[in-house]
Amino acid sequence: MVAPASADIYTEGGESASMTRIQSVVDIDAPLDVVWDILTDTSKIIKLFRDAVSVAVDPPGRSAAGQKYHLVGKAGRRRIEIFLEVTEVVPKSSVVTKQRPGGLFRSFRQTTSLEAHGRRTRVHTVFDYELARGYLGKALNLVFVQRLVKDNLASYSHTLKELSELLPL
Repeated sequence: MVAPASADIYTEGGESASMTRIQSVVDIDAPLDVVWDILTDTSKIIKLFRDAVSVAVDPPGRSAAGQKYHLVGKAGRRRIEIFLEVTEVVPKSSVVTKQRPGGLFRSFRQTTSLEAHGRRTRVHTVFDYELARGYLGKALNLVFVQRLVKDNLASYSHTLKELSELLPL
């Protein structure tokens, strides 16, 4: 599939038949260093995902391989949990996270890649996931949660762009 114009979100099949893939491509009017600093600043996680309520990072600090996150968010009026681990960090190039046991997802892998284009940066995020259907229960509709996941990736990309393009005081 050819990537659409910047700031677009699109969905297709994932790594396996049971997984869904959501991709985002956004062009940011900021140098790669600025975007990288925001992307790897774990204190910004709560701002990047619109439905995030809290996040615990162990150990604290910038994104690093082996770092574990416990994110608490909301789906409607229901609390959801996401457990993840940073599996790979290529400085000023990419960050890869994957699912840890428990929570909303049965499985997921997110790869965010950065590419410099002069004083601009293109950010490409790929999110392959499968929901933990037992976790959803009868209270959450599958279509609603899939839309929520897609909307949160769109918010992630939009907020990363917005924060990166802020002019310093």
